[in-house]
Amino acid sequence: MISRIAAFVGLLSLIAGGFLDAGQMAVAQAQSADAAANQPASPAKPASDQPALSVRPSAAPAQTAAPPAQALAFVKAPLPRAKPTLAVATPLPRPKPALRLEEKEKGIAASLLFGAKKLPSVGKPLVIGYYSHGCLQGGIELPINGPHWEVMRLSRNRNWGHPKLIDFIKRFSAAAAKATGRPGILIGDMAQPRGGPLAFGHTSHQVGLDVDIWYMPMPDRILTKEERESITATRVIAENDLAVNENWTPADAALLRTAAEQPEVERILVNAAVKKKMCELEGKHHYAWMAKLRPWYFHRSHFHVRLKCPADSPHCRHQPPVPVGDGCAKKDIAFWFSKKTLNVKPETPRQKLEKPLTMAGLPAACQQVLNAPAKNSNLAADAK
Repeated sequence: MISRIAAFVGLLSLIAGGFLDAGQMAVAQAQSADAAANQPASPAKPASDQPALSVRPSAAPAQTAAPPAQALAFVKAPLPRAKPTLAVATPLPRPKPALRLEEKEKGIAASLLFGAKKLPSVGKPLVIGYYSHGCLQGGIELPINGPHWEVMRLSRNRNWGHPKLIDFIKRFSAAAAKATGRPGILIGDMAQPRGGPLAFGHTSHQVGLDVDIWYMPMPDRILTKEERESITATRVIAENDLAVNENWTPADAALLRTAAEQPEVERILVNAAVKKKMCELEGKHHYAWMAKLRPWYFHRSHFHVRLKCPADSPHCRHQPPVPVGDGCAKKDIAFWFSKKTLNVKPETPRQKLEKPLTMAGLPAACQQVLNAPAKNSNLAADAK
């Protein structure tokens, strides 16, 4: 009886052990399935390559409860893919329209623009505008040496003019040499190759019809370039500006008379003391040419000859004619000997404050003269 009971108990133990092994195996299979579900897929191997699963109930390792598959799926879910950003090119700023040359030069002093031109413009020689507001097309160069003239201050490049001025200098220099007994004359400033405002020295001399002539006579030899730059013109006016000084000679009076008698001369600007002296010498005759001698500031060592507008230059603006009479009346020259006039300096504060003349203050045609191509110097032709 006892043996039967023992056998029954043993049977129950075997059955219970079998159920336990089966439960553990089920749990292990479930965990393996969950792990496989969350691993990246890999190509299946042939059945013959897969090792047989052996379960050792007595040595089964302790297992930790796996989180639900849904939770793992939430944690492992990939982040939403960002939408691609389209690269939009930033538009470049619109290029500013190119300024015309006239616009670039609008605020620049015209004296700088014309002074930079070393050769005349192409085209027929023409005087454009007024003596103090104009320019010169097709200017002609006066040779620096002639039979009865020499040009001074060559570095300024101001020995240019209209053909009428070139012809006048050639004829007048010969007549002056004959009238004075001197070898000839020394030429100061004329005009720049294309005329226009000058950077210093003059307000006029812009159209190629003005020339400064020194009272100092031309020597009987050719001056060097260095001498032409360094020699100081002889002053013929006293320090108080009330009369001529000891340097004044009858030859100077003959020089002025010869210049004023030329029909193409519009007027001659002289120091008031020179006008006074000439009136003392010639006033009783009341010569018509005396009216051309006009008193003006400074001019202590030279006189300034201005020609009339030439007939071939319709855009040349004429200067009003000189008043009737010889200009020797006391009332005509009293102003020039007033204290206020005598104290005028070469550069007054008012002149310093004046804005420089720009292209807007010149005739429109001067812009074309400024921008025109250059022509070769006519020096060789003039020297013949």
